[in-house]
Parts: sequence; C-alpha cells; structure tokens
Amino acid sequence: MLVRVLSVAIFLVSLAFAQKDAGSKESTLRIAVADLEKIAKELPEAVAADRELTELRKRYLDTLQMMETRFKERFEQYQKSKAMMTADAQRKEEDELRALQQQYALYQEEKFGLQGELARRRDSLLSPILKKVQEAVAAVAKEERYNFVFDRGSSFLLYAEDKADITYKVLDRIKRGK
Repeated sequence: MLVRVLSVAIFLVSLAFAQKDAGSKESTLRIAVADLEKIAKELPEAVAADRELTELRKRYLDTLQMMETRFKERFEQYQKSKAMMTADAQRKEEDELRALQQQYALYQEEKFGLQGELARRRDSLLSPILKKVQEAVAAVAKEERYNFVFDRGSSFLLYAEDKADITYKVLDRIKRGK
C-alpha cells in the first residue's frame, strides 16, 4: 500500500514539474475524488451482487460448519471407544477421520480459495459493474477536465490522463543509467 501511495505521489510531483516546464499551456493540475463505496450503495446491480455473494458465502460457511460438527462428533466417539478397538479398527477410524479433515480442507479451498467458486462468482458479478463505474468516472473526468481521479476511501487511482503516463521516460532514464 505504501509503495502504491509513494508511486502516485512521485507520479503527481513529476507531472506537476512537467506541466510547469511546458509553460502556461495547461499549468493547472486538477485532481478529483469519487466515493466508490457510496456509488456502489446507490447502484441496484451492486446491491444485488452483494446480497447474492453474502448468501452464497453463508451457504458455504454453513456447509463447512456441518462438516466440522460431523468431524468433532466422530472424533469424540472415536476417543470414547478407542480403548476397546483393535489396532486395525483404530487405524481404519483414524484414516477416516483424516479423510474427513481432507474433505473439509478441499471444500474450503474449492469455495473460498483464490480461484474458488466464491471468487469466480464475485468476479463475474462485479466485472460489469466495475467497468460501468470506470467508464462513468473517465467520462466525467474528461468532461470536467480532471487530470486524475482517486477513490475517496482509499488511495486507488481511478482515472489518469494518458498524456500523464511517463512509464517509457522513466524506463529510458533507468536504462541510460541517469
């Protein structure tokens, strides 16, 4: 996060100096903010997506809770009857308990992992909404002549003018050793 903030700060400072050097052509740097959280609360499709994701997450958590309860009950039963079991029966029960633990871990990864069902569903629901918001932010920024737009609740850059991108100048300077 700090690296991102510093990068943005360096970018803005270098842009300000570049504009100052360019003369009075366009010497004012205009920055705006947009509250993405407030925007999301006002969009019906974002509210519906949030509701669906919350319900889906709850269903997955309920299933995990049932799996955990089943494991605990089985483990307690095993602990109580362990002394009366043969070595083979103990080994078989321990293997089944490990299998239950593996099923739990696998289900958790399938549903909540980085590539899990919840993440995929979130992406499929939010991608069109984010695209819509980005397009609206860019349109308003261009109409109102803002050079940059940041999210009010974070330091995320939502919009930057293309002419402000100095990536290749920085790379060139680094490669030349200056």
